[in-house]
Amino acid sequence: MSKQPLAPLDLAELLRVEPLSRASAVHLPDPARHVHEVVLAETFDRLHHAAPHSLVVLHHEAATGGWALAAALHAGWERNVSAIVVPRPAMSSSSAVLAERLGIALLVIEDEPVDVALTLAGQVSAPQAARALRVALCAERLAEQSSIRGVLGVLNSELAPVPVALTVGGTVTAGRAAGAAEKPGGTTVCVEINAAGRPWAELVAAVPAKNTAAAGHVESVLRLARLPLLAAWAQTRVHSSAQAAREQAAFGLLRRLVAEPAAAAEPADVEVPPWTGELGWRVEGRNRAVWISPLTATDGAPAEELTQLVRAAWQRHRPDWPLVADSDGWISWQNLPDSTENNDEAGMRRALGAVTHAAESHALVLGVGDAHRGVPGLMRSVTEARLAAHVARDGGPGSVQWFDQVGARAALAWLPRGQIAEVADLCLAGLMAARDREALVDTVLAVLDCGGSLSQASARLGVHRNTVLSRVARAKELGLVFDDPARRLALHVLCYSLASVWLPGRS
Repeated sequence: MSKQPLAPLDLAELLRVEPLSRASAVHLPDPARHVHEVVLAETFDRLHHAAPHSLVVLHHEAATGGWALAAALHAGWERNVSAIVVPRPAMSSSSAVLAERLGIALLVIEDEPVDVALTLAGQVSAPQAARALRVALCAERLAEQSSIRGVLGVLNSELAPVPVALTVGGTVTAGRAAGAAEKPGGTTVCVEINAAGRPWAELVAAVPAKNTAAAGHVESVLRLARLPLLAAWAQTRVHSSAQAAREQAAFGLLRRLVAEPAAAAEPADVEVPPWTGELGWRVEGRNRAVWISPLTATDGAPAEELTQLVRAAWQRHRPDWPLVADSDGWISWQNLPDSTENNDEAGMRRALGAVTHAAESHALVLGVGDAHRGVPGLMRSVTEARLAAHVARDGGPGSVQWFDQVGARAALAWLPRGQIAEVADLCLAGLMAARDREALVDTVLAVLDCGGSLSQASARLGVHRNTVLSRVARAKELGLVFDDPARRLALHVLCYSLASVWLPGRS
């Protein structure tokens, strides 16, 4: 099998290693231009014989005076060279303007042109060695970074014009979003990053179609970034965990202020602690809380990894709103001045619309409380938002429920539906063994919800009235008899719980 020819270096690669790393780019229209050879031109005759895609280094009479450089730029443009390199004394402002008009790359060096040309010729003739040097220099720069943003900055600088992004759960969290977008004819390079033995994130780079030969080098550089990213991630988690613990403690103190007997007597007089400003919290005026909760109820706090993802998504979309982990979810709130005439529901809906996609991708739901004044009002709104979030679970991932639309249904949200559904195995064994048990329970629940009206239940279910009648009769045969008023409430709650467990997408 024949070997694939090595991809030639491009201008961007040469500019990242010496000697051109010390050069000044007067004009660089296309950093991705390939360089096939290096020409050391001391005469115009030599310049006129330069091959296309050459890197021309001028010296002696070819680089003497502004007019000589202007002639060299014209000749280079005619020969379609990749770039022209000139010593500093040969430069003039008119040459810079001419290079821009001709669209030709012009680089200025301080070093001896002959030495520069010899070094460049060696790099162009051995592209793999030049790339290995680049990788080594890039590794040094990556090791110096202490943040995820810094690591991605080095990658995007090193691999430009190839964009690089860091994605967590398919969402871009750092870098350039274009890195995660597929390009026609291009190549997508993905490098998985594992943390604690599990996939944590992916580095994704979109290599353009004209540069697909560099995909191997791009992958090598991305692999170099894995350890610096993990180190930065670990440091971020330590800082984030400390900040989260501080915010939880602070919110707990706010709760205690409201719960104190003295405060309870005059809830409107609770003084806002000065340390809320240090945390960046605003609680004066009106506060409308948002409760973010996993779709599936949990016994304790959500996993720390999920908390990190939620915090990252919230910071990206609502950086001006707090986010505090609490119980089985997270609390945030919108603060409005007392002078606000309305509760700015439209603004809140726009704000939540921006986070709905992230909530859906992470299987979360949101509840929104009413707007109330001061610290006591915030705590009341938090309670309302949590009730609304529990109701929102019936709507599926990404659902948003407002407390003022919940009403008495909030009571049902607190029912231990899973435990109640387990009771059916004991008291309704015949029904639970039936293959059509879900349809039967759904039908009986609709009839009970509609006050016993078979016609309304059939319209709600989208089936014929006779179908409802036959299902109800079969359910009664299997023990689901709801004619007795003393048993109707218990059976209604039991059917509701079973339907919620079996059909979580129904409200």
